[in-house]
Amino acid sequence: CGITGMVCAYIIVLSTQYYTDYDYRPVQSIAEASTTGHGTNIIVGISVGMKATFIPTITVAIAVLTAYHLGASTGIGEDGRNAGLFGTAVATMGMLSNAVYILSMNNYGPIADNAGGIAEMSMQPEHVRDVTDRLDAAGNVTKAVTKGYSIGSASMACFLLFGAFMDEFSEFAGVPFKSVDIATPEVLIGGLIGSMIIFFFTGLAISAVGRTAHEVRNNVFGGVFYLEQRNMLVE
Repeated sequence: CGITGMVCAYIIVLSTQYYTDYDYRPVQSIAEASTTGHGTNIIVGISVGMKATFIPTITVAIAVLTAYHLGASTGIGEDGRNAGLFGTAVATMGMLSNAVYILSMNNYGPIADNAGGIAEMSMQPEHVRDVTDRLDAAGNVTKAVTKGYSIGSASMACFLLFGAFMDEFSEFAGVPFKSVDIATPEVLIGGLIGSMIIFFFTGLAISAVGRTAHEVRNNVFGGVFYLEQRNMLVE
């Protein structure tokens, strides 16, 4: 089960690299679309981002099924359900076993990723931008890898958390709780609200990034304008 989690993490990392590294076709297609305007750039970029969910989703699904049935096949427990949940927990721990390396890359990402933007906004010479472009691309890949890895491990952990919730509820209520009826209005409404919260908080995060980028741009251009005025006075 632990090896299943490790393989799952490895595939997710490779998939993320494929969809974010400029050496591969998805990023190259976005670059080609950028030559025809902002609209086509956005359309192709969103398309690539949506298609990028296919491989990680299938990988996590196969990993959960494999780990659960491997655990259940041990025969531990009465019906094998607890053993299946334990097998999934072991797979999750296997996936998290290399978290220290992934999180280390996350620390590198923002530093390298902002190099190109700072060089461009501060109006550095073209050869500086040529150097920072590679750092920029590497930073994008490392940040994307950490996000894909985190979401994948959280998806496996959600299965365990929901199973633990059902067990606790059964013990508290004194009646078995083994299934969730999505046709119940309260359950459906809870699912809709939960899905909405994801998009709402994503919108808040993007808005915050936009405001920060605006302030950074103003500060950089303000500094450049000040230097130009000082140079003119010196001359």
